[in-house]
Amino acid sequence: MLGNVSCCGGKAYDPSSGQMKCCAGTLYNLQVQDRISEEAQCCGSVLMEAGSIQTCCSAPGLDLLYPTQPGFTCCGHRYPNASLWSCCAGVLHPRPEPHNTSMNMIPGSRLLPLGGLKTEVLCHTEVLLGTVESVSVKMNERSIVMLNTMSVQASRGHVNALPSPHYVTLPNHCSSPELVPGNTYIWVKIPFSDTIRLISDLLDHSSPLHSILSRCSTFFLPREKPYTMF
Repeated sequence: MLGNVSCCGGKAYDPSSGQMKCCAGTLYNLQVQDRISEEAQCCGSVLMEAGSIQTCCSAPGLDLLYPTQPGFTCCGHRYPNASLWSCCAGVLHPRPEPHNTSMNMIPGSRLLPLGGLKTEVLCHTEVLLGTVESVSVKMNERSIVMLNTMSVQASRGHVNALPSPHYVTLPNHCSSPELVPGNTYIWVKIPFSDTIRLISDLLDHSSPLHSILSRCSTFFLPREKPYTMF
């Protein structure tokens, strides 16, 4: 079924089969590791071990693994002690004095690779696909201008172009990941809300829409047959 084939580095695979996992251009055979696709998570080009007690921290173009520690949290690709450092949009700031508040550890929208999005989220909910043109901040609210934006509900095969430019607001600038103008992202909203809860960077995907539809192809609803009296 050529329509379901995607590229991972220099290799072709069927992302809808659940037997292979592509991590930033490196293809892994999940059958060899006796794992299922939904449980297998990537950190850059590395496939994280099953039941991993590691934390993957990501910044544009860089993903690093750290041993999970209580009281530590990701800030871009770094993994600092939250009692000593505060984080704003991937930038570390030393705290004047150590404290135990957990306010800074409450995550905002998360930045994930496409393979890190669960199938039920990517395929069965409406997501936005668009390229960031510019980002501005006012009173800790981040406003994003996007171009070539589409609304995608992959399991139904629905793809609708939205007016350009399209605007997205992240209510908490500091708890949101760094975004790079010119990069294309998937935006996942909380159901029945305009609040963004997940963002996926599609930098490694030359044809993002094809990547989404290929992965979700097994969930496409059958087309309705025309009514006939015979």
